[in-house]
Amino acid sequence: MTQLELVIPLRASAPGPDGRRLDPALATWRAAVSASADACMLLAADTRVVAVSRAARHLLGLRADVEHHMPRFLDTGLRFLDFTAGAHPLVDAELARLAPVQALQTDALERSLMRIEHRGVHRTFDVTASPLHSPPRLDAIGSLAFLTPIGPS
Repeated sequence: MTQLELVIPLRASAPGPDGRRLDPALATWRAAVSASADACMLLAADTRVVAVSRAARHLLGLRADVEHHMPRFLDTGLRFLDFTAGAHPLVDAELARLAPVQALQTDALERSLMRIEHRGVHRTFDVTASPLHSPPRLDAIGSLAFLTPIGPS
């Protein structure tokens, strides 16, 4: 009996803003996140912010053009803080454990608390992030994160 191997050609990625490449498999996710009423964001595999819902932009204090510039998640201007009374900035090892980043590293559903400073106010979020896949590729092509504010806004 002859065994057939199914080969699915990978599509070339289309250029994104400033000539950067965006995986075409993220296009549907990008549209869904941009139109979502939920506070959510989409990161590419290299942690660039691909899409942010209006609710998430408002909660995080991100500029409306963040999707156009596609900065890396940790370079969005957010000030990530620890949970001590002093609210110190997170160090690199702690930043890597934020759910949207860790979902890309572990290729698994991740959940973490995230504390930021926005306009002088400390805000805490429960963040759940899932890696996104595009078969036949095995590595995650991005992560989809949902943010739920905790405490007073």
